[in-house]
Amino acid sequence: MNDTPPNSPRAFLHRAAAALEDSPLKDVTRNVRALAQSAAGRLDLVTRDEFDALQSVLAAASQRIAELEARVAELESARTPATTPG
Repeated sequence: MNDTPPNSPRAFLHRAAAALEDSPLKDVTRNVRALAQSAAGRLDLVTRDEFDALQSVLAAASQRIAELEARVAELESARTPATTPG
């Protein structure tokens, strides 16, 4: 037997939860979620792990490019005779 008075806050919350469970809102929420997942699946998205890995590769490549540019500049300056003002 239920000892909760019909007008108590607990009874109200129980009725509200039951109404939400039986409402079309649950179906709408499920359909919107499925639609969003479907739309996201068609986009060219990457996971956070993939993004972080590619960002690390890009940082290493950028550092290597800077090193190579400095080396090329060094070799070019060694090859070109310096002009002295006269």
